[in-house]
Amino acid sequence: MNSVVFGRLAKAAGAGLAAVWLTGCGGPAGSVGESTPVTTKIGNLLAFNSTQAPPAPVRAAGVVDCPVVQVDPGHSAVRVGGEAASSVRYQIAIGEVARECSVVNGQLAIRVGIETRTVIGPAGGTGSYTAPLHIALRNTAEEKTLATRVYTAGGSVGAEGTAIHTILAEPLYAPYAGEHTADNYEIVLSMGGGGERPAKRHRRRR
Repeated sequence: MNSVVFGRLAKAAGAGLAAVWLTGCGGPAGSVGESTPVTTKIGNLLAFNSTQAPPAPVRAAGVVDCPVVQVDPGHSAVRVGGEAASSVRYQIAIGEVARECSVVNGQLAIRVGIETRTVIGPAGGTGSYTAPLHIALRNTAEEKTLATRVYTAGGSVGAEGTAIHTILAEPLYAPYAGEHTADNYEIVLSMGGGGERPAKRHRRRR
């Protein structure tokens, strides 16, 4: 059994990424909990190992629910530079996310794919820019982090001044105890430092 569920995380940049230079790295926590069709490139990579979905994909009859995805408050992006907008060199922000869940040997296996967007600021230039991205799996009832993986987000940015990069994370595992198991967990994303102890928050039920 498996399922692929997709959603859009709250972006630190809002409608225009250039505006993030004025807002700093912080932003409200976002969550993803609703299923949508297989339409995004990152979702297709997780589901089909290709950016293109096969014709008329069919969902399995017994799908496995996936935990919600949260963005750790204040860690939705990393901005490098001074306080003034004119002194910002670059920013790397969490963009879209997809996750795929299945049951493997009695364990809930969760794969996460994340797009990050890198934007060069007024004080920056073409080059390669990176920042750590933490992916944590947490038991919400016990407020306990079960597993954390750290990846390098970002990459090369050309003369256009912005670039999107994709991370396909290795699976995270948690005990599986039936169709509502996913309600016991959440996936927490955070850019930059931290990631081990996400702030407590009210978890939105689906």
